[in-house]
Amino acid sequence: MRFNPFRPGSIVSPGMFCGRGAEVIAIEQSLFQTKNGNPAHFLIEGERGIGKSSLMLYVNLLATNQLVGSEYFNFISLQIELNDVDDDTDIVRKIGMALKRELIRSFDIKAIAKGIYDWVINWNVLGVEYKKDKDGIDSLGAMEDLADLMARVIKDAGSNTLGALDGILVLIDEADAACDTANLGRFLKLFTERLSKRECDRVCFGLAGLPSLVPKLKDGHESSPRIFQDLNLQPLRPEERREVVRRGLVEANAKNETETKIDESALTLISALSEGYPHFIQQFSHSAFASDEDYNITEEDVMDGAFSENGAMDQLAKRYYNKMYFEQIWSEDYRRVLHAMTEYLDQWVSRAQIIKSSGIKETQVNNALAALKTRGIILANEQKKGEYRLPTKAFAVWLKIKSDKPMSVKSAAQP
Repeated sequence: MRFNPFRPGSIVSPGMFCGRGAEVIAIEQSLFQTKNGNPAHFLIEGERGIGKSSLMLYVNLLATNQLVGSEYFNFISLQIELNDVDDDTDIVRKIGMALKRELIRSFDIKAIAKGIYDWVINWNVLGVEYKKDKDGIDSLGAMEDLADLMARVIKDAGSNTLGALDGILVLIDEADAACDTANLGRFLKLFTERLSKRECDRVCFGLAGLPSLVPKLKDGHESSPRIFQDLNLQPLRPEERREVVRRGLVEANAKNETETKIDESALTLISALSEGYPHFIQQFSHSAFASDEDYNITEEDVMDGAFSENGAMDQLAKRYYNKMYFEQIWSEDYRRVLHAMTEYLDQWVSRAQIIKSSGIKETQVNNALAALKTRGIILANEQKKGEYRLPTKAFAVWLKIKSDKPMSVKSAAQP
């Protein structure tokens, strides 16, 4: 038995975090601006598995001085999830409860201002009990109370165990999971305005979510996306992909008795197969590590780990793509249409190009496109008739790898 350091489907540790240099710099600048009284909110968007949650963890550690960055930061960091909220009152409750926990954990609350101490000890109007009479809660009044509290905390709380307080950072991961009735965009617009009116200028909101997050914010309030600097995560560059694998092996070799090495050609192959998607890198690396038996990962180990039964491709299918590719598609013609579209990844492709690439009859392509569109497996271009695309680049990459399964190791490793 040996420790496998790679974590497919999970948030990666800061030690394995790699790349995102431009995004980290932008977020550090947001924190610096907020620390100095000019709140700069940010939004991280990208496909599922692109590394949003890992970046949010990194930001949380950076903001609370648990990681060394270009600047020392000492924020109260509140990590919020919105998957069970129904309205803006729920959002206020979530933030308020998180703030209460952090004040108790990080401060000697008996030594801070009495008003804050009383609030921490007694606040429950938006806690569990409020659900008994939720209709009686004044959501705007609750929002006002929370804004008042944040302003007072920043003004009067003084220092925690790390020193002088820089401000409050509210991190909302998977913000797109909030239901429509939560009106997240409306809440953020109104709440940041209330903070501004109180000259409470050291509170920063950081959101992360799928590309559907921005339209969801607009539905709540048309101008709410303008509050944020939008950081769109893209796949990692080839050298960053290789560095992820190297860092994983460093972690493994620190825990295992025997050192595991990897051939440069195997690194190149993992990089090529993954197309820079962090969850693909983790899965292909995990499976290659598991397939290796001589403590030297080779191209053959990568290929065996990728395409063997219950290997990387099977695991990715189970985790992300079974429903789209297997459960909703029974026709081989439909799958041939999908594979023909992988040449264009997530770009628009015309029906004529699909017919040419798939090699099947026009009527069959028409039937396939209609069925795939109805099931939400492909998207139709509303601006230009007869154009379609795959919903995400990650799905296109998985399909591309799947269609290339019989290829040789040499051809698989081509950039």
